[in-house]
Amino acid sequence: MPKNSRPTLTTGQGFSAAPDSEREGRVSGHVLKALRRAVGHTQESLAERIGVDVSTLQGWESGRRPLMAVSTGQYFRLRHLLHRLGAAPRLLTQLDTALEADRFLGYVLGAGRTVDLESHPLATWVITRPFTDLVAWPFIGVAPAVLAETGSSVRRGPTGSGPELAADERQHISAHLRAAAEQASRDTVKGSLLRRQAHYVTGFDTSAETAEWLAVMQGAEKRRLRAAAEWSPSWAVVRSGAHSLARKGDTEALPEFIDAHVSTDACENANLNYWAYWLGEVADPQLADTFMVELDVDAWRGDRMLNHLTGKLDPANPYVDIVVHSLWALIIRKPGLLDDRNAASTTPIVLRLLDEGTVSQRSRRELEAVLYALRMAQRR
Repeated sequence: MPKNSRPTLTTGQGFSAAPDSEREGRVSGHVLKALRRAVGHTQESLAERIGVDVSTLQGWESGRRPLMAVSTGQYFRLRHLLHRLGAAPRLLTQLDTALEADRFLGYVLGAGRTVDLESHPLATWVITRPFTDLVAWPFIGVAPAVLAETGSSVRRGPTGSGPELAADERQHISAHLRAAAEQASRDTVKGSLLRRQAHYVTGFDTSAETAEWLAVMQGAEKRRLRAAAEWSPSWAVVRSGAHSLARKGDTEALPEFIDAHVSTDACENANLNYWAYWLGEVADPQLADTFMVELDVDAWRGDRMLNHLTGKLDPANPYVDIVVHSLWALIIRKPGLLDDRNAASTTPIVLRLLDEGTVSQRSRRELEAVLYALRMAQRR
């Protein structure tokens, strides 16, 4: 069993009967290790600066002594010290988010298949990209970009290169999330939020069973959505489901979603507003998916989204169709985002994608419209 793993079903101890998030610390431990290395300290030297025994720091980094269980005062002393030692604010923010990721993993690992639909972590807020990247890390073995950029989170060491999940833990998490999605109400905003986010997070499990389940659930959600022409919370469920299927190699999932369900102004705005939230253009936490249609698209700038979407114009990207469509829709709604500089840098990327001829016909038409807008911007 990995050193940073809690007792599992294979040990004979089983999972606790009730959620116990304070026993979980594997994600925050690895983020803390990345922070320590980023500021150039060994475990011994940082422990001395903090004023704790080196075994305590080792326990935090391995997850054996979950960082979540320390006092608030001790946590903030640690955080402020790391800042003074030169840790970048965005890395410190990752540590805060890692605690939330550990809380989620601890909750799910301690819960059974009977789901508390009111207090479940995926029913109480719209999860963010930083949170999702950290939760996905122990499933897919890929560190969030902000940590990978430091070069410290992927080094080998006594506790491994990243947080790990034992096989039975993966199975338990997947089974719990599938149960949450199936038990969540289909007629309430909160139920749809839980259903959508359980679908999406379950998609990080690579088992064939999960892939089959996602396809079945997506089919059921699409049949339900056909009855409505406008945006609804079920629309958001189908959007996330299409992304999960695309990640698993279904090349038709996103084009079908775009063709069938992104045809009205409300749905176009919902797609862009979700991107804005996902990429941090919308800073305020959201409690329900209804923000997608309640938020004015003029409430956020779009610079970050433009840069992100441009950087994802890659035929190998499983999400390339939604990226192209969203870039096209963003430029239509916010033409002022384009200037000489970003138009000049984006044009060769668009031309290369058009020349490769690997995108759908719809994406090709939208790329041609984007190319026209880029050339007009360069002539201004």
